[in-house]
Amino acid sequence: MVAPDDCPSQAEYIKYFDDAVAVMQTAGALERIAYELCVDSAAENIDYLEVRWAPRLHLQNGLTVAQAIGAVLSGLDSGPIEAVAIVCAMRHHPPQENVDLARIAGGFAGRGVVGFDLAGDEARYPAAPHKPAFEAARGAGLHLTCHAGEAGDPSSVEEALDLGAERIAHGVIGARDPRIVERVRSEGIVLDMCPTANWKCKAVQKLSDHPLPRLLRAGVRCTISTDSRTVADTTLSHEFELMSQLGMTDEELQRCNETAYDSRFR
Repeated sequence: MVAPDDCPSQAEYIKYFDDAVAVMQTAGALERIAYELCVDSAAENIDYLEVRWAPRLHLQNGLTVAQAIGAVLSGLDSGPIEAVAIVCAMRHHPPQENVDLARIAGGFAGRGVVGFDLAGDEARYPAAPHKPAFEAARGAGLHLTCHAGEAGDPSSVEEALDLGAERIAHGVIGARDPRIVERVRSEGIVLDMCPTANWKCKAVQKLSDHPLPRLLRAGVRCTISTDSRTVADTTLSHEFELMSQLGMTDEELQRCNETAYDSRFR
């Protein structure tokens, strides 16, 4: 369940989620793992957690989407810290199914679901066909974010922005295009960056190439996160330590944390 350091692409990295997803197919399993994520996060002195996951990946044993969402929210509610959920649609799922997902997720707005996301293989599946799902989620009162910029062309980040995303998960490849960087900066979009996962996906070839410090110093609003703690084999504490080792100052790291607090979906 841990992607190797020499993982050749995002598409290969994603495959390492399969074994974990396979044992998260009952309400009890989803509730337990959500609770344990809160416990593990509390041990790092994290006091607010946004959990992204894709409910439609947990229907193999007969759960409905609503049951999958309810189980995760139950686990988060029983944990020792404040934790809310961002429901992810998957790029490879049919657009109408993601519209339905957005509407169901919207039914949990105000009850623990705060946002809607799109994740998955960026190189093979564009985001644009899922615009109706984003419109449905916005109409239901959910915040919008989107995974983009871990594979493919820099334009994938702009495609996500055109869906109305307030935050971009990663955005690393978009940093190669100065025009896209300026749009992100001028519109105040937040990039939720996950250095270890970005490297394992080969959005950057070396950790020292990660654009986070450069983007932050150019005025882009950035946060530091983990992606999957298991598949990336990391913790939030490790990600902050890593960026410190790569030259970010304590003030810059604090600014990332303050941005995370200010841009939280609640």
